Order: sequence, then C-alpha cells, then structure tokens
Amino acid sequence: MSDVLMKDKNRNLAALEFLQRNVLNVTDLTRTNKLSEILNSFSGEETDEVFVVKNHKNKDAAGVFVDLERYIKLLKIEEIYEKAMDSHMLEIAKERKDDIADIPLADVLKEDDEIDYKYIYDNIDKIDLED
Repeated sequence: MSDVLMKDKNRNLAALEFLQRNVLNVTDLTRTNKLSEILNSFSGEETDEVFVVKNHKNKDAAGVFVDLERYIKLLKIEEIYEKAMDSHMLEIAKERKDDIADIPLADVLKEDDEIDYKYIYDNIDKIDLED
C-alpha cells in the first residue's frame, strides 16, 4: 500500500474515532455524567481536546466544549493574526498609494459576480450616498 493511501486511511480512522468519541448528542449529556467527565478532563493542564455537542432535533443547534485556557489562547492568536493582516494591508496600501490605476473600473467590476448591478440601477434614486 502506498504512503499516500496509508495516510488517507489513517486520517479517515482518526476522523471516525473523533466522531465516535467527541461528537455527542445533547441527550448523552443530560442522561449521563458525560458533561462532568468532559469538564473534569479540562482541569489541570491545558488540553487541545474538543467535544462537539449536537441536538439531533434541531440541526442548527450545535456547540463546542474546549478547554478555557486553550480558547483564550486561540482568541489571542486570532487577535494577533488580525492585527498582522491589518498592518500588512496598510503597508501594501502605502506602497501603492502613488501607483497609477491602469485597469479600467469596468473590468474590475466585471470580475465581481456578487454585485447585483440590476438592483443598484433599479434603486439608484433610493440610495442615500451621504450614509
């Protein structure tokens, strides 16, 4: 068996093991002491363990239990990342501020499929440009 297939098999097994061990139904938490076990697993040293809780009666009702220290660390990493991206984009904007825009605006807008030009045209009189 090739290394690629072996890695895929191991990844699939790891995913199945995660689903079996860490994805819980809300009923599992209310009828057993599983919630207490999860919270106890977060005591002591920081852990990267993640538990997904779902309510099968409402597919949109899902949440995650993670170690509080880990979550705080992830929030700090996110904040650092966002600041770094903002700083990087500001530097790019400063570098390009005197560049000549040699691409026609129509070509730029043509590439954006998400702009609803018909809606804008039909409602141009209703749009308040001062806001």
